[in-house]
Amino acid sequence: MNLRPLRPLSIATLSCICIVLLTGCATTVGPELIVNSHIEYNKAITQVINEELLLNIVRRRYYEAPQFVTVESISTRLSNSRNMSIGTSLDDDIDFAGAAIDGEISFLDSPSVTLTPRAGEEIAGPLTARMSHSSIGKLANAGYRFDMLLALMVETLTNVRGPQTGVGDGFRSGSEEYVELITRIGSLVDRNELVAGTFRYDDPYSDIPYTRDQITPENQISVVALGDGKGRYRSFDGGESYYFTDKGMYAAMWIPEEARHEGDGKRVLELLNLDPDPLKKIWKFDASKVIDGADLNWKKDEARSSVTMQVRSFYSLMNFLAYGVQVPPEEEEEGRAFSKEDYNRAVQEGKSLDLADYFVVNWSHQRPKDASVAVRHRNKWFYVDDRDYVSKRFFNAVYDLFNLEIATSGGSSGPVLTLPVN
Repeated sequence: MNLRPLRPLSIATLSCICIVLLTGCATTVGPELIVNSHIEYNKAITQVINEELLLNIVRRRYYEAPQFVTVESISTRLSNSRNMSIGTSLDDDIDFAGAAIDGEISFLDSPSVTLTPRAGEEIAGPLTARMSHSSIGKLANAGYRFDMLLALMVETLTNVRGPQTGVGDGFRSGSEEYVELITRIGSLVDRNELVAGTFRYDDPYSDIPYTRDQITPENQISVVALGDGKGRYRSFDGGESYYFTDKGMYAAMWIPEEARHEGDGKRVLELLNLDPDPLKKIWKFDASKVIDGADLNWKKDEARSSVTMQVRSFYSLMNFLAYGVQVPPEEEEEGRAFSKEDYNRAVQEGKSLDLADYFVVNWSHQRPKDASVAVRHRNKWFYVDDRDYVSKRFFNAVYDLFNLEIATSGGSSGPVLTLPVN
């Protein structure tokens, strides 16, 4: 049997193969690049914000002003190029004796990051304004302990005065009742006898009763408007009296009935001068008018139906957290870092909470191996130990609070630096 030699593929056939190869290789890599880069960008931005927060807390320990930089935008340009060539050699007996295929495919991911230093009123306003008491309810919803949030954010509750957290000799001690109040609230939280957060309730918005004949059409229209379209008059006693109600979300706390009349629960209500049986069933958080620890809203011998509080500014919060930053003793002795003498005395006298129970920032000459977040400053490393879950949890609350109070405060100002990332 005579076997004919196989004929090489024609040039047309090879061209078709090349087209198929190029088409297959030209499949867009955009989705894959997004999958591979999105999480990395997320991690990078989170790391930068954490390090920036820690750096500004450390700066306050050294009397230095804070500075925040916003990641304004991240834009990425994706491109790819492809080329392929075919080479052949002809033979007298057959169409061609050999063929070679050569090609190249390249992809380029070229992101740009825009950084904006925040300056002027855009950052000074949010930093120095008192934070919102509603943020306490939101962070409690996120699972943070109520006593920890009070220690972090609140200077004064009703007439119970906490420390004013200037740095160094600007520190002013609070009262023994403040430390007792936070401690007893912590005990109630441990026993699941106190719940804080935001609540939606259809209970009286105010304690002022109205009779049926006082509820005119004009008053009903006003109540609807005051309740953002959801305000109503409602009776809780069969129609003898009516109260203005709405269905809004409010930051508040709740203590079960059986815990209100003994032990820690009773003492907490006494310290806050709260009505043990409020019409709302819970105690709403309100801003207080405070001068030198005295709440101007307070009336003697009148039980309250809400918890009034004076919340710190974020700047004051950074001052407070700076007392948790450890520094070499000689830097404090030389005046490079502020003295903790007044703060330490207040802690010893029971007039200030000991921040070491919540938050500690360590220092080292070498880059730490076990750090949850670390930043280099003044030729040293400052860090939160990854094994210190209490400090990590406290710092996480600061991070979330920054996002609630500062990060959303507005646009940009000052020079804009655009960095191409190769």
